[in-house]
Amino acid sequence: MSRILFIAHVDRTMLLSGGFVTFGPMWLSAVLKRDGHQTMIAGVNYNEVEKTFMEFRPDIVAYTTFSGGQKTYLDWNRRLKQKFAFYSMFGGPHVTFSPEMVEEDGVDAVCRGEGFEAMPEFINKLERGEDITNVRNWWVKVDGRIHKNEQRPLIKDLDILPPPDRSLYDRYEDYRLARTATVMTSQGCPFNCTYCHNHQLHKMRVKGDPIFRQRSVDHVIEELRQLKRDYPKVEYLIFRDEILTVNPKWIREFAEKYPKEIGIPFYCLMRPEIIKEEVIDDLIKAGLFYVGIGVESGNDFIRNEVLNRKMTKEQIVRGMKILSDRKVMFSMYNIVGAPHETLETAMETWRLTVQCKPTFCDAFLMTPYPKTEIYDYSVANGFFDPSMSYPETYHERIILNLKDRPQLENFMHLLGVAVEFPWLMPLIKNVLIKLPLRPVYNSVRKFWKGYVYRYRIYPYKVSARESVRIIYNTIFASKV
Repeated sequence: MSRILFIAHVDRTMLLSGGFVTFGPMWLSAVLKRDGHQTMIAGVNYNEVEKTFMEFRPDIVAYTTFSGGQKTYLDWNRRLKQKFAFYSMFGGPHVTFSPEMVEEDGVDAVCRGEGFEAMPEFINKLERGEDITNVRNWWVKVDGRIHKNEQRPLIKDLDILPPPDRSLYDRYEDYRLARTATVMTSQGCPFNCTYCHNHQLHKMRVKGDPIFRQRSVDHVIEELRQLKRDYPKVEYLIFRDEILTVNPKWIREFAEKYPKEIGIPFYCLMRPEIIKEEVIDDLIKAGLFYVGIGVESGNDFIRNEVLNRKMTKEQIVRGMKILSDRKVMFSMYNIVGAPHETLETAMETWRLTVQCKPTFCDAFLMTPYPKTEIYDYSVANGFFDPSMSYPETYHERIILNLKDRPQLENFMHLLGVAVEFPWLMPLIKNVLIKLPLRPVYNSVRKFWKGYVYRYRIYPYKVSARESVRIIYNTIFASKV
């Protein structure tokens, strides 16, 4: 049997404070272990990756790539290849939409799209010495020639998958100490925001493939029973589904079974225009503690025409009011620096957010990833030079050609504080964002976010030890 080392982004702060993990490797590890293979994960930095390689001695190194971080993994892969012999494969969103990365030196194969069936088939053939050039979903390089295979249909019934292999991350103390864990019940999203790759996934579908798939409530409950047994410290669950409430009937069944079987408070993501009173009431019955809402911009043109969010301000305010009336805490997420963004449009975002009175406001900088509609729009309208390098995080810098770029970067870092303390906005707008103090404002953003998470967002009291560890990781280890 083969030994597979997964390389994926590992952020110690996120492991401890939110139990955040990359789900792809966990699910793939589960299906590979079912076939008898052995797996390990690394990704904190290159030194940790090399040390793990020397200890685990894998036959295969499998990278989960996201646009913006792929160059780091290509560099790591080349450095490993100079010292060790192994087969390298790349998966994840970046190579799904840019499979030509297989042409890069040291890359042996890339997997486009879903790997639940494609990866075990490929590895089993590789292990047996069989032909690997005709496995669907894979682009494979053999003797300098690239073999490009068609896409396979998506798995229709996600219940056939084993639970994700959470033990993959047990090697990290921060993960073992975490009192929060993340869960995903579904795959896919029915919406087509221009900055997201979902519209490309929709185009890649084989005839008959569904846009949205969700595991049965019973399948999810069984996974969570196992989670409670294996990780008894967990007191809070974060549902990482793009939108948990796509299917109200599923939510209704979930509300009946979850509190009896699991009973752990949880967080989930929603869209404001589809928030309905009866669905929120069902979620509250189930144990809803906190909600994340993506609004992205307070400017109607940017929100609806540039980002294709298709929601009115009235719908946004109404959705937030439904939550507020039921005393459900919620965060609003916004994007700063989209095409056509100015300080005035950013101020519209601030005003709308203040009007909605969220528990917390988080903000991110626009990044036009290749193969997204926002990328094509930005290039066609002169906002983006394709030769620009990508930042590693959504908070690093604006790469679009915007006249107010330095001020907008500072504005993003200070937006959360300005929403909490609106009386600070004149000082922020007229003075602070004009000063070259971005590292300071980045620290302010991190501190404020840490404070809110510490005292508002979690249903349990964070211990002094956890606080110190989170602060240390945030300052010295985390890029988020």
